[in-house]
Amino acid sequence: MEGAILKRLISELLSIDDMLLVIDSGGAVAEMYARDIQSTDFAGQWSMIESGDWHMHLDLATVSAVQFVDNADHGHDMMPKVYYARLSAADGTTLVRFYFPNPWLDDNESPTEFQPERLRAFEEIRDRYVGEDGITSVELPEKVAG
Repeated sequence: MEGAILKRLISELLSIDDMLLVIDSGGAVAEMYARDIQSTDFAGQWSMIESGDWHMHLDLATVSAVQFVDNADHGHDMMPKVYYARLSAADGTTLVRFYFPNPWLDDNESPTEFQPERLRAFEEIRDRYVGEDGITSVELPEKVAG
């Protein structure tokens, strides 16, 4: 994946209020809000994102794909869908997910009526990046009972 596009995308994702970064190793999950970002360094193949409370290192050379995901099958009954950008390695392993503010949750993360303005950020960024350097959009359907 081209480094310049990836750096631009990550910077834009980090600028969104209440963006949630999720790293899932299979045995542990870390969730960090992109608040109070103090620095984003893209020197060399490693990026370093630093907040007031946490920091993350990401080997940009391992990112081979980006998908914008509209996911109805996510395991949270209080909201119909979640929306995120998924950065993955060549073997399909998810490196990090950037979750957009959910349009069915209020500022306190309580269920509320659909808020279309919260979905707009996902749609605008997705529409700008899909097609660039192989970036795709994926819609995951609800689980089928049975």
